[in-house]
Amino acid sequence: MGPDPVAGPAVRRTPWALVCVLAATMLVDALEVSAAVVSAPVVGDALALAPAVLFWLVGGFAAGFAAVLPWAAALGRRFGRRRVQLVALAVFALASAASAAADSGGWLILGRVVKGACVALTAPTGLAIILAAVPDGPDRRRAVSGYALCGTAGFCGGLLLAGLLTGVDWRLVPALPVPAALLLLVLAARLVPHDPPVRQRARPGRPSAGPRVLWRYRPLRRAALTAAAFNGAYVVLLLVTAWQAHHRGGWTPSRTALVFLPAAAPAALTALWSARIAVRLGPDRSAAAGAVLAVVGCLLVPRDAGAAGSGAAGLLPATAVLGLAFLLAFTALHLQAVDAVPEELRPAATAFYQTCVQAGPVLLTAPAAALVTAGADIGPAVWLVTAVAAAGALVAVTGLLPSGPPGPPSTPRPRSLHDDPSVVPYVRDGGR
Repeated sequence: MGPDPVAGPAVRRTPWALVCVLAATMLVDALEVSAAVVSAPVVGDALALAPAVLFWLVGGFAAGFAAVLPWAAALGRRFGRRRVQLVALAVFALASAASAAADSGGWLILGRVVKGACVALTAPTGLAIILAAVPDGPDRRRAVSGYALCGTAGFCGGLLLAGLLTGVDWRLVPALPVPAALLLLVLAARLVPHDPPVRQRARPGRPSAGPRVLWRYRPLRRAALTAAAFNGAYVVLLLVTAWQAHHRGGWTPSRTALVFLPAAAPAALTALWSARIAVRLGPDRSAAAGAVLAVVGCLLVPRDAGAAGSGAAGLLPATAVLGLAFLLAFTALHLQAVDAVPEELRPAATAFYQTCVQAGPVLLTAPAAALVTAGADIGPAVWLVTAVAAAGALVAVTGLLPSGPPGPPSTPRPRSLHDDPSVVPYVRDGGR
């Protein structure tokens, strides 16, 4: 019997189980970003690590992420997204297990670099798999929103879990992702569809999407510089204050995590509406306001924050302001970054922007560690972080000034994360 001529085309169902597995992978990725900030001081004590080494537990992750992210899309095309996702998950689990067993700072840093590289593959590849598997429409918007929500919620969860587990044994923190990653690997192997590798040859005359070309777009350049300064100041400030709270104030990891929670909670609570907030205020105004508030947050940090005799109340205003700054700035900066470029350059612009985001902590880690080592308190390191945040704010404010053409002509883009999922931040990190 032939097909029913009256019946319409088959309805494409949304693979919600696949979406849940990929979103859970994003959650585990984001947990990894923030957990090291809380656990690092205790790890330093256990392995007798100097700040110059200890701070690279955070900077190493950012370095691995920034180094591999620009190649993520090309690797997905060359070897297939399914293969890239599964291999990256497996290596992430192995690196987590090795980190939990490490007995030196060098091995721990190497593990963090490898895990950062794995997250740079799983986060964008997972999003690409969702976009390919979920039909366009309301279901895709829900799937992408849930994926982004897991990233921001994971940062908060990483703070809290690290606070609890570090108090028991710091090795539980790097070991925590191992069973989760292995379970997700098994589920992903069953659910992620096969996709054939695509081997494309460069087309003559096709425009290059290298950094030199992207750098010509002024709004992208402004957003990348601001985000690098913002994220570098944000991450390193938390790391510096966590170090002093532990070493000179005797704070428990759980106490540090609770004091840091306001710096992450606003972005997590509003993740589903962050794009609407940025669009309602205007990406330029929202980014500038957030960048300026970041400077205010840095200035509110007491130079003896976390030291003996100082209470949590002295640091809470600063972390609360930083949380509001992140809410206003980060999604707006991402919208700025992709708004100025043509459609065909947006994937490259997103990777370039996210690489700059991670470059901030990488570049700021070493000088901050040197200042902490040399000084009697964290004052000089906090002033360095404040100066970097202020430089980023100055760059962001230039977006409010009248200017000439933004760069080469671009095509209009939808101003919503739901309409253009390519602007979903890969990692909070934090960014986050």
